[in-house]
Amino acid sequence: MLTLDHASSKPVTVNYSTVDGTAKAGADYTAVNGQLLTFQANETEKRIQITVVADDIREADETFMVRISNPVNVNLLKETCVVTLKNDDTKIGFANTGYDAPTSYPGYTLAWSDEFNGTSLSATDWSYESGDGCPGLCGWGNNELEYYTAPPNNLIFQDGKMIIEARAEAFGGKSYTSARIKTQGKRTFKYGRIDIRAILPTTKSLWPALWLLPQSNVYGNWPTSGEIDMMEEVGSEPAKVLGTAHYGPGPGSTFISRNYSLSGATFNDQFHVFSLEWQQDQIKWYVDNNLYSTVSKADVGSNTWPFNEQFFLIVNLAVGGNLPGAPDASSLFPQWLILDYIRVYQ
Repeated sequence: MLTLDHASSKPVTVNYSTVDGTAKAGADYTAVNGQLLTFQANETEKRIQITVVADDIREADETFMVRISNPVNVNLLKETCVVTLKNDDTKIGFANTGYDAPTSYPGYTLAWSDEFNGTSLSATDWSYESGDGCPGLCGWGNNELEYYTAPPNNLIFQDGKMIIEARAEAFGGKSYTSARIKTQGKRTFKYGRIDIRAILPTTKSLWPALWLLPQSNVYGNWPTSGEIDMMEEVGSEPAKVLGTAHYGPGPGSTFISRNYSLSGATFNDQFHVFSLEWQQDQIKWYVDNNLYSTVSKADVGSNTWPFNEQFFLIVNLAVGGNLPGAPDASSLFPQWLILDYIRVYQ
């Protein structure tokens, strides 16, 4: 609504135009450029109408600006206003495109999988972690900023996919919520090939991870008994993922980490498969079956090689923390880590 502070005896005219913000013309609304708006004599209010592009896809609230110009018979007290498009849709938008792993490998048999075709998390295979890690491990040991909630709050099942949603919302004394699940005590693994097909989020401060910890700390507390990071992504670098082996005497980690980058694309564009090929005294990391890192027992030198033991899987989407840093004005929420399947071959 455009309002004059008092009536005029003469016609008043202005032009108005839209300016993109996080909302984009064409995708979110219909652009207007230099549209004439006329107040007849003694009129004081006029409605500006902008057509919104409707869909059923869940996304963050978005904004654009309306700019007023070329006033005739009036002085402008304010030349711009910000319009917020509030999103109340529930469907998360993605396409089932991208790399898909083969369903068999020579010399391997499928030992376990979760295809996420149900409507909730399998209690046989998974448990969830909630809270902020306090009091034992506040910030989950990484100065993370989220509060992990119990399903189904931030854990969604849609179209045969499991989706972890990170939101900017106050909960449990934190400003963000997300989810973290694990197979500890239910499904443990030693050696084999693990394939996880996923779409990763893309915004500053997001930290999705697919990783493994030891079922028993055979060699002592972290990091001496090991940690295997199948995939980590820093949200502000959406074309790059990391694969890391943590070990060493502690208290801090000794680690070997390498990365894989896409050319002209991001891991948010479509599905990719992150794989681990794990055998006695050696681990290999793959993206879309492209080998990019190999770590062997000889690489850790005199340190204990802790990776010939039973490990369990963890899937989580952290907000903030030591690796990605805190959100800023450029960070967009909600964000999603979308998993199609996890398959373990042995």
